[in-house]
Parts: sequence; structure tokens; C-alpha cells
Amino acid sequence: MADDKTSNLPTANGTTHSEWNEPERWLAAIVESSDAAIMGESLDGVITSWNAAAEKMFGYTAGEAIGLPVFSLAWPGEEVKILDLLAAMRRGERIDHFETSRKHKDGSRVFVSLSLYPIKDGHGNVVGIAKIASNITERKRAEEHEAQTRAELLAERKYRELIEHAPDAILEVDAGGMIVIANRTSETLFGYTRDELLGQPIEMLVPESRRGAHLAHRAAFAKVGISRPMGHGMPDLNAVRKDRSEFPVEIGLSPIHTDSGILVVAVIRDITERKASEVQVRRLQEGYLAEISSRHREAERLNQLKSEFMASVSHELRTPLHTIIGFADLLREDRDGVLSERQARFVENIQRDSEHLLALINDVLDLSRIEAGGLVLHTEFLRVKPLVEEIVESFRTYADKRSLSVNLRCDQDVSVRADATRLRQILSNLLSNAIKFTPSEGEISVSVQRESGLARFEVTDSGVGIPASEQANIFGKFYQVGVTTGGVREGTGLGLSICKELVTMHGGSIEVQSEVGKGSTFSFTMPNQEP
Repeated sequence: MADDKTSNLPTANGTTHSEWNEPERWLAAIVESSDAAIMGESLDGVITSWNAAAEKMFGYTAGEAIGLPVFSLAWPGEEVKILDLLAAMRRGERIDHFETSRKHKDGSRVFVSLSLYPIKDGHGNVVGIAKIASNITERKRAEEHEAQTRAELLAERKYRELIEHAPDAILEVDAGGMIVIANRTSETLFGYTRDELLGQPIEMLVPESRRGAHLAHRAAFAKVGISRPMGHGMPDLNAVRKDRSEFPVEIGLSPIHTDSGILVVAVIRDITERKASEVQVRRLQEGYLAEISSRHREAERLNQLKSEFMASVSHELRTPLHTIIGFADLLREDRDGVLSERQARFVENIQRDSEHLLALINDVLDLSRIEAGGLVLHTEFLRVKPLVEEIVESFRTYADKRSLSVNLRCDQDVSVRADATRLRQILSNLLSNAIKFTPSEGEISVSVQRESGLARFEVTDSGVGIPASEQANIFGKFYQVGVTTGGVREGTGLGLSICKELVTMHGGSIEVQSEVGKGSTFSFTMPNQEP
């Protein structure tokens, strides 16, 4: 065993034997010469030691690094992981080969594998952290590149499978117009094998009559290079099969810009069935329209015949009715007492019902003449006030019998160009209806006023009113709203329809406002006419 003097003798490199026996010196030498970054940290994450490999790995010298918080090396988003590691160290846990990333002094990202060990004092208390870091950046880059390559290969395979199994023919054509890619559907659609298509000019699939124009279109598309449907604005676009048969197609073009020029992807769809369906639909439409037109003409013809028939029948009925009414008048004027009281009452019934029947026939005749185009207006310049006063006075006796008051308000100098007979007919019809549908002690008012170049006529009553559900139909032919105040229906339901037709023929419009139990207001307009 060597004595103390021998242990203090110098060695070949100048150190003494006692120096080589100091563990701290050995440990420091090992740490400094290690290829792994070895660092010390306090429990709150402050760097306390830093070897040469750490300087090489992270770019900071020992003087720069010692005293820095370890968070200054954190790559954005990694701060939480550092907190978790510090917490594990304080609990005395050991962590091996934890892969994460840190930030180099120049801002670049460094991927590292960390092993962390808690440093304990003689009492077993954790007082610091020893950390060993291995640089795995190149491995990570290689893994990322490999993953990206796999993803690209997978995407390319899926893309090719998608093209291969697409229901449409897909061709890729190079800048020279040669086919470089053709999918399975292309073989089925055109009748060529893939080998027969590849390397051939795309014009082989274009009808001969269109090849010259196609070359020009292809050159123009290469200049513009914007995705669009081919044949835009052309009525028909055809392709040709290997057996030289032609068929209609729909083609979409998409450019792919490469260093060697523009590649064009053409998606080609056979639309033979669609064209056939369109032709069938067009034929059905034409047939349907022809049938509708034929039925419309037939309906117009029948309506014309109906109107002519009604006008003829109505005219034939009026003649004997006038005779009946005339003789009834003569019998009622009998002053010699030839008729008994009972017979006079019968004559009165005959006259009243005949006049009622004549009014109905006149309505039918008027409507028939209007529909047949045989009613001609004889318009003239009319001062409205005298005409309206005359009509109101003619109904006053009828209203008095029903205990109704009739009021008139008419602006001065209101004038229209109208057919006087037809204007009387419109007002008389509206006034007659108002009296029929207004209970005893009710009130009726007639007003005429100027309104924005128009003359507005209104007939208002305090009668039974019209339900809202029926107001849209009251101007229809043969439509009757309800019963009169006497509990019966009167007329044919043509009066308001005739009024609407006559007002329209004068260039005006007619409308109603009504509420059940509160009465109605019928109003119509005619253009105001200055003399």
C-alpha cells in the first residue's frame, strides 16, 4: 500500500495522485467532455450548471446560460410541460428519455430527449435537478419527412384511385395535346385500351369535322388557363369512339401549371341519356301545350256560342215579356170596374213578376253581349252631379217603403267621359243592392269626389255586411252572397259581375269593404274628365 508521500507524487500529465483520487474532479471532467448536454437546475427552474455540449446544442455559453430560467429555452407551447417536469422533480421522481423541443439562441427549434434526476442531500431531501439532453433534431426531421412522404404517397394513391374509379372519363393532356393519363372509364367510354390512348393526340377523340376548331380552342385555353366548361355557348358538343360513332358529351377543363407548361385535365361525361330525356320532355311539353292551346280555343269557341245563344234567347224572351207587361199595365188602369179586387191583385202579381223576370233577362243579355264583345260604349262628357241626383231620387220611394234614409254628397264640377246609360246601370245596381240588404231604419249614403285624376263613386249602407271569406268572390258570375233582409235570395247573381265588367270597360276599378253586421261600402273609379 503506497504511503502518503507516494500518493502526492506528480503523474505524467502533471497532476498529483491525490488530485486523481478526488471524485469531484473526475465528475467535472466527465461532465465537461460528454457529448450529451448536461445541466443543473434549481427546483424553481433556474439553470445552475452548463457543460460544453449544452453550449453547442443551444448556442448559449455557460456564462450566458447560468442564472437564466429554463423557460427562456422553452419552445412556444412547451411551457406547461416544463412546469410538469419541475413538479415531478420536486416529488423526487426520475424521468427518462422524455422527448420535447427547446429554442436555440438563434430562434431555431431543437428537438431533445431529456433524462432528469432529482439531486438529494444527505437527509434525502431534493435540493436540485440534474438534466441530460440528447439532440434528436435530425431524427425528428427524418421522421417528419418520412411521415410527410407517406402522407403524400397515400394522398397520391387515393387521388389515383379516385380518378381510376370515377364515373366520368378523365384524361390528362400535356402542352403538346398528347394524352398522358387516362382512367378506366375512358377505356369504356371511347372503346380504346389505355395503351392505345396514352401518347396519342387528344384530337383522336374529336369528330373530324371539329378537329381544326378544337386545335384553335386548345391553344386559346392554354393562354388563358382558367377552369371552365368546354363548348360554352355551343348547342352541341360531340366526341367520337374507336368505332367512329359519335355521342354527345359534357366536358369540364381544369389547368395544372407545371415547370414544363400547362397540363389540362378533361372530365368527360356521356350525356346521351340526358339528351334523349330532354327530347322526350320537350316533345311532351310541346304536345301538352298544343293540347292546352286546342282546349283553350275550343273553350273560347264554346263560350262564344254560349254567349251568342244566351243573347239570342234573352232577346226572344224580352219581346213576349214586354207584351205581358204592357197588357198588365192596361188592366191595372181599368177605370170601369171590370176587374174584381181579387183579379186586380192577380194582375198586379203578373206585372211585378214579369218586370222582375225582364230585369233578370236584361242582366243575362248584358253579360252575354259583354262576353261576346257585342256591347259598345257610347261615351260622352258627363257632369256627374245631375245624373247621380236623378238616380238617387228614382230610388227614394223604394227606400221610403223600407224606412231607409238615403243621403247624397257630390263634389261640384266632377265630370267623366262615360256611357250615361251604363253609368246609371252601375249606380242603380249598387243602390238597389244596398236597399235590399239594409234592415229597416237603416241608412244609405252615396258620395262622389275627385281623387288624384279620378272620380270616385261610393255607395255605403248600414246593412247585414259580407263575410271576409266571401268578399273575393262577390264579383263573380252567378255568385250570391246571402239573403236579403226579407230572408230570400233575389236576382241571378250577375249584377255585380256586370258592374265590374262595365267599370273595367270605362278604364276604372271596383272594390268592396265590408264587415258583418256593420254594413258595406262599394266603390268604383272612373277617369276624371275635364271638358
